[in-house]
Amino acid sequence: MKRLLVEPLDVLMFRSERPFAAGETHIAKTGIINPLTFEGAIKSKIFADFCKRIGVSPREFQRFRSGKENIDDFNKTRNNLIEFVNSQINDIQVKKMLELIGYSPLNIPSQFNVLGVFPSRGGNVMEHFPIPNDLVRLETDEEKNKIAKLKPRMEIGFKWNGIDLYAGFSESSQVKNLDNRYMDLNSLREYLYGRVPENFESAKNVDNSSPFTREIRTGIELEKGAKTTKEGALYTAEFIRLNTGWSFVLWYEYSENIFSKEEIIKLGGEGRGAVVKPIEDMVLNWKDLIAEINKEKKFKIYLATPSYLGGSVPPAEKLQEFLGVRKLVLVGALPGKPVYIGGYDISLNVEKPLKRLVNAGAVYYYTFEGEIDENLALPIKILGTDIDIRSGFISRW
Repeated sequence: MKRLLVEPLDVLMFRSERPFAAGETHIAKTGIINPLTFEGAIKSKIFADFCKRIGVSPREFQRFRSGKENIDDFNKTRNNLIEFVNSQINDIQVKKMLELIGYSPLNIPSQFNVLGVFPSRGGNVMEHFPIPNDLVRLETDEEKNKIAKLKPRMEIGFKWNGIDLYAGFSESSQVKNLDNRYMDLNSLREYLYGRVPENFESAKNVDNSSPFTREIRTGIELEKGAKTTKEGALYTAEFIRLNTGWSFVLWYEYSENIFSKEEIIKLGGEGRGAVVKPIEDMVLNWKDLIAEINKEKKFKIYLATPSYLGGSVPPAEKLQEFLGVRKLVLVGALPGKPVYIGGYDISLNVEKPLKRLVNAGAVYYYTFEGEIDENLALPIKILGTDIDIRSGFISRW
């Protein structure tokens, strides 16, 4: 697994899907940490540097957009852009660059994909992962704060979205979710092997386990084309600040190292600066785990990043193809609360439509026939128009 260390120089904003306008809906909320936000920031840096080297403006590869335009205006400017880029793509450097970052006007997919962004604590660069939805805290007086794991009860069934499933229960009737908590890589390994992590005490105390602090700041909108303030346009914006000792570790997939030295990128809303530098690759070996799962003929999938599934559950056909198994049957699901992510297509200069994603932490339980290849490359990564899973882990129940 190729990795980058990302150290923000200031607070960050990852805008939520809620509409925002100063003086109207005047609170700009911060949403989830999305790998695509980091991917876009890195691609923008790479492409801007490339354009500088060859002496062209990045705007030449972006569709011109007027203030008001109809569908005919859009198609005309898009066709003009495509005509220009096609005249440039015979240049091998341009072609290679567009294949690296992806280019939607020509339907060129990106060869560079960010698979996950995880908080890291301390100088040893240890990734921390969102708590799976099936880990809970017991609330009884006898076992206060004990961490337990939910399991499907095969004798208690119900229908959910037209699917026959089984309810998940713990050893106690009084439990509480571990929202906004994280576990380190060692704890994740324990979890994937079917155990409740032993050194999971930090999950009980948000002050010890939270990488972020939220900050609220007040601002006022400026008049367009002038450095004067706009009357009645006060707003508040929510930012996150990494707590002392925390940074981000970014997992990515590409044939080469994307950076050879330390670089500066603009990240998130308002383009705040962050230092990015390459760090040692990580090797993940799950042969023993897969061997155990093949014996038991059941597993669960834990999604460590927000995932687009085209619905609430992963498409069974896609999973069967990736894992190489037969008769995959969903028997339980803990997807949690959905999230909505949009974005901006810089090349077409247009907003992307909102998509409904399953948030990080979602867990799905399966039975299957056949065997999973012990040399299968994990985590699960399935990218397509109808599915976007970037870091999915298989685990014992």
